[in-house]
Amino acid sequence: MSQEFHIEVIERDAEGKNASRRLRKAGKIPAVVYGGGRDPVSVQVDPRPVEAVLDSPRGWNTLIQLKVGDRELKRMVMLRDVQRHPATEALLHADFVRVELDELIVVNVPVELTGTPVGVKTEGGLIDFVNRQVQVKTLPGLIPDTLPVDISELHVGQHLEAKDLPLPEKVELVSPPTETICVCAGKSASEEEEAEAEAAAAEAEAEAAAAAEAETEEE
Repeated sequence: MSQEFHIEVIERDAEGKNASRRLRKAGKIPAVVYGGGRDPVSVQVDPRPVEAVLDSPRGWNTLIQLKVGDRELKRMVMLRDVQRHPATEALLHADFVRVELDELIVVNVPVELTGTPVGVKTEGGLIDFVNRQVQVKTLPGLIPDTLPVDISELHVGQHLEAKDLPLPEKVELVSPPTETICVCAGKSASEEEEAEAEAAAAEAEAEAAAAAEAETEEE
């Protein structure tokens, strides 16, 4: 079951830039709660618990129980969007979307690569991590933190697709099955030439050092 966060919010009547500035001066930010077949509600919230949600293992997929004054909202919410200051990165606004625990939702889940490919260990390859997350459909309480996949058996020239990811029970892939997750690529011609040049330079340096040492011994 997903970890739940509890965040207190206060309904707000004042709208507009001036009202938002006053809120931020007071250490709060404007936010809106919408979705679930109900009207949007404008609220104000302390940005610190919002940052805590984003920093948590589930991040955007964290379930949140909002408390409006003395009322606990029956519906859970999730963060849908935030706005940040372009220079300071401080939170300026947050959007919460209502979710039902018994209704399927589509979310992005990070992919976690585990193991070192044989193509990297013994074939001089490199891993190109093409898509670091995929879309899945599941119940809000069953959203996985990550989707780990072992890539130890990948050789140079092989790749992993979204359909190759092992999904937990009751989690369905929404991303295209053939979407590339990662590729074990060989070194480019320029990289190989550079490696050969470095090896040749090292060999020449070693030969020069050996010759100098031989001359010193003869003297």
